[in-house]
Amino acid sequence: MLRLPPLFRRSYHLHTTYERLLGTQVEVQITARGRAQAQAAEGRALAELERLSALFNRFDPESELSRWTRRPEEAVRLSPELNAVLTLAETWRVRTGNAFHAGADALGAVWQEASRSGHPPQAAELDRVVAALRQAPWSQHGDGTATLHTRSPLGLNALAKGFIVDRMVEEAAAQPGVGTVLVNAGGDLRASGPAGVLVAVADPRTRRDDAPALTRVRVRGAALATSGQAHRGYDVGGQHHSHVLDPRTGRPVADVPGVTVLAPDCVTADALATALSVLGPGPGLDLIATLPQTAALIFTADGELRRSATWPADPPF
Repeated sequence: MLRLPPLFRRSYHLHTTYERLLGTQVEVQITARGRAQAQAAEGRALAELERLSALFNRFDPESELSRWTRRPEEAVRLSPELNAVLTLAETWRVRTGNAFHAGADALGAVWQEASRSGHPPQAAELDRVVAALRQAPWSQHGDGTATLHTRSPLGLNALAKGFIVDRMVEEAAAQPGVGTVLVNAGGDLRASGPAGVLVAVADPRTRRDDAPALTRVRVRGAALATSGQAHRGYDVGGQHHSHVLDPRTGRPVADVPGVTVLAPDCVTADALATALSVLGPGPGLDLIATLPQTAALIFTADGELRRSATWPADPPF
């Protein structure tokens, strides 16, 4: 979880909160030369939010994503935006050796049932789902069409949320007279402009909003995403498990209760926060070392805080 101070005020500061980004609260902060420029930038950001949410909302039966998932094994022409998110999801699946997998929601359904019944999933059931996840969940054909190869649920929300945050920031920042833009969707955020925003990274082991921060980091012309298990997960037979599931084993992540990632854009930060939770500190930090302009902070189950070599020094208070 992230705690956000107000952005540096210039001539006019606009700060609003909405409840309509794929079920997640979204916060918009804009500084501009005047009220008209700030409101125009906000309007551009919200128009993009509405347009893209209509494509990616899996809970809306008429969204493009929902309609596509009802047509498995059929080549369907998709919007450039949905094709872009599918390409990103498949790129990260391959690059992380299945540690990031959009089909992992099929495992989530198994663990939700375990939470309801109070009994852990059978190993054979997990093995069946994991075997299916070794295959690519869709094919893209280079002509704007794609074919879905599974009837299991797809978890595109994280990447779609980051994609929408990125587009909202880019739209607002393109408005003349705008200095700084921040869009924060449930702790996944992107900030543009010279001032940036100082973000407190909370302890992933506690649900308390007033708990001392682990560290602080300034996000300037970049994005930040956090994956943690304090506020979400599966309670099975009196034991709490992380909501992050390893697509390679079918089991909840146990060694990494929290990851925070800095990246050039929010969609990259989102993918890496999930992947590093699954990969763990060693392989995760090795992956970060291969990616320019990225940094990671990994909190381990034994209380160690592991930083990538690129993680910035703590800013002064």
